[in-house]
Amino acid sequence: MFKNTNTKNEIGEIRSKVVLLCPDNDSESHMILFLAKKAEITTINSEQPHGAKLSLEKDLDSKLADLHKKEIWIVETPGIEKEEELRHRGMDVKIIDHHTYNNLDRLTDPTTGNKKPSSLEQFLTLAEIYDDEMQTWGLDPKTVRGIGIMDSRYVEGLREAKYSKEEINKVFDLQREITNEIRPEFGKLLKLAEKDWKNRIEWNNYLIIKSEHGGDMRSAISEVSIINDMDTIPMIISTGDGEKISVQNVNPEVVDLLKTNIKGSDTYTFGSGHCWGVDNKNQKTKVTLKQVLEVLKNNKK
Repeated sequence: MFKNTNTKNEIGEIRSKVVLLCPDNDSESHMILFLAKKAEITTINSEQPHGAKLSLEKDLDSKLADLHKKEIWIVETPGIEKEEELRHRGMDVKIIDHHTYNNLDRLTDPTTGNKKPSSLEQFLTLAEIYDDEMQTWGLDPKTVRGIGIMDSRYVEGLREAKYSKEEINKVFDLQREITNEIRPEFGKLLKLAEKDWKNRIEWNNYLIIKSEHGGDMRSAISEVSIINDMDTIPMIISTGDGEKISVQNVNPEVVDLLKTNIKGSDTYTFGSGHCWGVDNKNQKTKVTLKQVLEVLKNNKK
């Protein structure tokens, strides 16, 4: 399992036709770009933060024109109109994603109806990067895959995938190494998150954590919950004084309830359909924490 079946020349031909468009905004995307470089796949490193959109990608058309590639793999940068435009221009467009964005579902496999694996795991399959090749690069394949699993389902995903405590620690160590490289300010956010965590309150079997700080505070608070062995408890996180609100570690039915009742804003799901979020930044109609609590009241997790 996880070994190349095609010849080296066949795999090289597959990769030579492709340009990979990928942000570099978290440990999973950073690992994808690192592996793409090792596999000699041409890349466009997007500078967009979380919430990247294809319509906002700078100079994309001119970059593609210069590269003369037949195929583009787009990682977590949605944009239906632009994708269709690229297809009309003769490009083979493949989407690598495992989220939903408002009514755009990129979590469910349209063929099987199953939830897709992490973007990292999808990329490994498309690029035909298997364990034997990763080992020649000096990488531990299980730890690498763990970065994707963590992005998709956090520590619980690693537990479900039968990672031992030692193997989980290796994934943590690699994730922190990557985070320190791409977001050196994250250590400061963790200290702020620890203070916010101490001020958490309990409500209807949820934990509510509120922070006045913006940036990537949600990720920092989530990591603090892992450190405190409370990462599976349903929680509501509001950061930047309500600029971003997320509901985490709940049943998909609860996520569907939020999607049904909260519309007209920049909402999304993550955590393989077990988490819901809204980004109020630059939105005329903002979703409030009060609205979220009203929807969740008296509903099972």
